[in-house]
Amino acid sequence: MAAPDQIERTAYSLASTRPRPCRRWLASSAQPGDGGRLQPGKRNALRLLNEAVNFEREAIFIAVPRTGTTSIRRQLAQSGPALIENPHLTILQVRDSLYTHFLLNSLGRNRSFPTDPEAVPSDADVRRMAAETFARFFKFASVRNPWTRALSLYKRRQGLQLSEKMDFETFCEGLRYASDTCSHPTRVQNQLDWITDENGVVLVDYVLRLEDLDAGIREINERTDGRLGLRVLHLNNNPASNPDAYREAYSAKARDHVAALFARDIEHFGYDF
Repeated sequence: MAAPDQIERTAYSLASTRPRPCRRWLASSAQPGDGGRLQPGKRNALRLLNEAVNFEREAIFIAVPRTGTTSIRRQLAQSGPALIENPHLTILQVRDSLYTHFLLNSLGRNRSFPTDPEAVPSDADVRRMAAETFARFFKFASVRNPWTRALSLYKRRQGLQLSEKMDFETFCEGLRYASDTCSHPTRVQNQLDWITDENGVVLVDYVLRLEDLDAGIREINERTDGRLGLRVLHLNNNPASNPDAYREAYSAKARDHVAALFARDIEHFGYDF
């Protein structure tokens, strides 16, 4: 068992200029090895934010749809109720949701008068905790060749299944967003938009290319000293979207439409047809 001062440094590493620390709240809320998560205990049943965030391993995985995320999400998933069930959050959505997560996990019943500042965190405390957690956690994402990814969106077996309702060229002409056909659609156009801030700055520490999955998993494990413990698992594979045969599915018109729609991804990640 770590000493109380060690627990405080690990779970609530804040700027030295902050006002009086809520020591009793810290001691009851922060547990060694929780990765900085505020434990609700009897206060609130909510513990997790989303599949994207693993507090014990101190990792944030931005699961861009149709980029081979299923196996990584299963390996990083923690049991328990989550604040947001949709696993495909953008990096900005995760960053901004951390404050709400910590706020909900810090709320409790009033059992004393006046309010004890050693037991109840201030809003500034909670905001600093969210910001420090986002900065400290290892953040990574997966991406995929836009042409194979578009074919996977078309051939998918979950969400909207369109391969028997329209031909592929018609599908490509109607494609607008990177999550079209997904169970949880968003108006995010490029994969790059999942991992950048309002100014277009990439906020993740590492981008895993699905085409280089084995090497990428090894590098992630090296960068995190093995704490993520990721393995290469081939789950939810769709043989209809074989990456070695995707070119055969494309007409010149469909190829050019995908190239124009996802031009930022193609340029930034260096993909070609």
